[in-house]
Formats: sequence, C-alpha cells, structure tokens
Amino acid sequence: MNHINHIRIGDVYVRREADIVKVRDRARRLARDIGFDQTTQIKITTAVSELTRNIYEYAKQGAITFSIAERAHDLGLSLIARDDGPGIDARTLASIMRGEYRSTSGMGVGLGGTRRLMDEFDIDTAPDTGTRVTVVKWLPAIVARSSRDRILSIKDSINAADDDSLIDELKQQNHDLIQVLAELEEKRVELEELNRRLNTSNSELEAANTRLRDVSQMKEEFLALTTHDLRSPLAVISGVINFFTSGRLGDLTAEQKKMVGMMERNAASLIELVNDLLDASKLESGSLRLDFAAVNLKNVIDEVCETMEPLAREKEIMMGDFLPADLPPVWADANKLRRILVNLISNALKFTGRSGAIDITADHTGDTVRVAVSDTGVGIAPEDLSRLFDKYEQARSRSTRNEKGTGLGLYITKQLVELHNGTITVQSELGKGSMFAFTLPVADAKGQGSVTK
Repeated sequence: MNHINHIRIGDVYVRREADIVKVRDRARRLARDIGFDQTTQIKITTAVSELTRNIYEYAKQGAITFSIAERAHDLGLSLIARDDGPGIDARTLASIMRGEYRSTSGMGVGLGGTRRLMDEFDIDTAPDTGTRVTVVKWLPAIVARSSRDRILSIKDSINAADDDSLIDELKQQNHDLIQVLAELEEKRVELEELNRRLNTSNSELEAANTRLRDVSQMKEEFLALTTHDLRSPLAVISGVINFFTSGRLGDLTAEQKKMVGMMERNAASLIELVNDLLDASKLESGSLRLDFAAVNLKNVIDEVCETMEPLAREKEIMMGDFLPADLPPVWADANKLRRILVNLISNALKFTGRSGAIDITADHTGDTVRVAVSDTGVGIAPEDLSRLFDKYEQARSRSTRNEKGTGLGLYITKQLVELHNGTITVQSELGKGSMFAFTLPVADAKGQGSVTK
C-alpha cells in the first residue's frame, strides 16, 4: 500500500474491552461523515470490531489509527490496527487467510472476513514482533469527486475537538453499547423530574411539555440508532448460523457444533436484550398495544415448552405441563402471552441446576385462569422478593448474582400481565426453588373477556 497517501485523523488506544465499542463507534461515525452508505458502514464497523477484538484478546493492548486514504483521484477511510503482542507465524497466517485454520480459542478467525469486507488489506506480523494490519475502504468515485473538499476537512474538525487530550476524546464517546441501560435510566429520571415540575407549577406547563417532547424524541432516536446498529448485524449472524445448522454444508464436527451452538446462544441473548429494551420503552411511553382475542392456553403453553425443550435437555432438566382437559380459552394477546411464558420458563431454566425439574400448571376458578411455573432451582432470598419485579432488578443472592441479563425480564412480565387485567405473584425459598403464578381473564362465549379495561 506504499502508493496510498494516509492523512492521519487520530488514534484510539485499546486497553480494555469497552474500548472495542469505542473504536466501533468512532469507525461508524467516520464512515457516515465521509459519505459511505449504510451497508458499507456496517462492513467497516464489523471489520474494525474484529481487528480491535484481536488486539484486546491476544495482545492485551494496542491502538487503532484512523486516516483519510488518497490514491490518485480516489478517497477512502484507512484503519491501522497495531499491537506488540505474540504475533502470528507465517505458516499459521497463510492457513488463516486461506480459511483453513481451526482455532479452539478463536485467534485470527476474523482476519479472513476482514479482508473480504474491505477493499485493501495488508498484514505485517511474526512471532514475538507484534502485528500491524492496514485496511482501506474506497468511496465510490462519484462521491469522492463531489465531496473531496469536505472529506479532507474532516481531519481538521476532528482534531479541533481532540487536541486537548486523548482522555477527553474517550470520555466524549457517548454511543458506547455498554452504557445503553444507563442512558435509558437517565432519560427516565429526567422525565420524572419534568412531571414533578408540572405538578407543582402551572406556569411552567408549556415549557415543561416542550422539554418532555424533546427528551422523548431523544430517547426514540437513541433506541432507533441502537436497534439499527444491533438488529441488522444480528439478522445476518442468525441467518449464517441457521445456514450452518441446516445441514446444507454437510455434517459438522463436534468442535464445529460446539462453536456454532455458542454463537447461536449469544446471538439469541443479544436479540433478547434488544427486545427487552424496546418493550420497556414502549411500556413506559404507553405505546404498547395488545391485540385481544380468545386464546387456547394449552396450545400456547405446548408451543412454548417445545421451543424451550432443547435448553432443558441440555441441562437434563425435566420439564412438563399439567393442564386440565376442560381449561377454557382466555382473553389475551397471544404474542404477549407467549412472551410472558417464555420469560418465566427461561428464568426457571436459568436458575435451576442440572437434573432439576420445572412444572407448568393451570387451574380455572370463576372468571379467572391461574397459570403457575414452578422450579427446583436456587430460590430467592426473602429480602429480594419485594423488589423482584422492579426494572433492572435481579435477585442478588450468592447463587444468582453471576447470571447475566438486562434485569428487565420480570419487570416486563409483570407489566404485560397487568395489561391483561391479571396479577402475578411469587413464592420462593432459598435452596428449594420458586413458583411464579399469574392470572388471566376467561374469554366468554362471545369471544370477549369477562374482565375489561
């Protein structure tokens, strides 16, 4: 790449896992400001994420340098990833780039994909000398010609903000994925403060309402950006995983099945995170709408149990439903009812040890059907029960504090149950398990709920 002129914009040092997100955010914003389309922005951010993760996981520290690339009439974005880590020997590197290398740790797996995503790729590495990877993505010629002056001025505009200190630059990175939940909580606090002012001062009504609309718009824009950045690559990842598990590429080895299974579980966790954030936002804003109809409860429970069966089988957990034959239809939104059951059963699976048991039961009394999900898991401490359904709250007993999740699952479940005019309760004992029970209104003979809002 000696014939390419690199106009340096700045560096981001990689010392901790959170820096991966910071580098990704910087790359995405630069790609957008330079003029790349959304698809190319995703390619660039995916490539730089792979390079940065390799630095963090295998060299522990390094840096990413951002530059404007010039070659004759061409303009583009250049990224240089460098570290002083263990490096890669020539034979292993050649195997990696041919796509033949099989790594139990994942080392180097992203290099081949990075080369395919970018237009230019060069790597300089050897054992005990570190690694330097240079990649370039070129703009379409018409974009480069029409925006040349603006693109070349990006360096000055960024340096004007960055000259004070690299630490200041890092602090200003406000699109870090790790801070998503904190950002949402901050917006909630601002909304509560505005509501208090509205109640105490009629004279501030117009100004407070204006501010409320502004904050809500900021929140919607933030969520739209987050879901766009997450859902698009997640859809691609899920599609690739399904392609592998479908058998169209032939039988997978035991090691391949293990790695694909790990990818599938992590992709599902990220999708659940995005769905939780969206549902919580809609519940807070009152924009979540339910489509009520007479629903066959047994069919929904059977469908959810079938979906969760692989997870139960993996942990050797016995899972069964015990439903009376004369169970009447309930007045509910089938999709939201399914979400309630998935949240409760997946929660039971998460906190039930190997060879445990989970039972789903239901009974009918008058205008109400009561559904219960019981497990033989670790249980919940008495002091945690009162705040169990609070937003972002997760029981912090010694047995459960290491479990991962947003802490939104039970909060969303309680809100959905109450939107059905039902109630949810929990009984639990440490070391013996838990039982979550919720009620739903019975659908009458005309297909309407016997309880209405």
